[in-house]
Amino acid sequence: MNIFRKGWFYFLIILALIALNQLVFNFFFKISYFEWYLKNGSLIGAAAVLVTFAWDVNKNAGLISANPRHYFGSHLQLIGAQLFSLGAVGKNGMRKREDGTFIFVTLLDSLVFIIFTLFMVVIFILWTIIVVPIQYFLILFLGGPGRIYLSSPFRTLAKFNHAKLEIDQIPREEKKSDDWMDVSIASKPVSFTYALIALVLSLVRYFM
Repeated sequence: MNIFRKGWFYFLIILALIALNQLVFNFFFKISYFEWYLKNGSLIGAAAVLVTFAWDVNKNAGLISANPRHYFGSHLQLIGAQLFSLGAVGKNGMRKREDGTFIFVTLLDSLVFIIFTLFMVVIFILWTIIVVPIQYFLILFLGGPGRIYLSSPFRTLAKFNHAKLEIDQIPREEKKSDDWMDVSIASKPVSFTYALIALVLSLVRYFM
């Protein structure tokens, strides 16, 4: 229970959101929230894996934390950072250009960016309310391997040279040379965990 000592409030928030989602899905969509997630969780997990590579969120290890405060807080921080980024890009990128761009193209770009921004805000909100709460319990179990790799003080490297394979182990903070590949899950713990979630949910859906 140590992980809930400072995170009980966030754990209650997660439970409250799950209960709310169950009521909303039953009332409006006539389907169980849990059933919906089991049917769509593998696709959600696969999409999340792609997002982790696009935004390099593997540096935010709190996304797979077993502590509900760190887990929920990390998602809120990630969303806040992305919303700030969208606002900063929009504020500076939509200013009058002096590169000879046609005014029509400039207005078109601005319009598309506004639509994109609104779409991303909706996606962020829905992700936080619908996916994050129920996914915590999968992270609690399936995030174990990623958390163990993160706690290791070493990284495993490999060098491939035709038929010869070289393996080395270095301290986590030590930089590797370009000809060595980091084969440790610790380099992409969030991506690995989301991929594992997608795989498990695919198997569950297959046998349902």
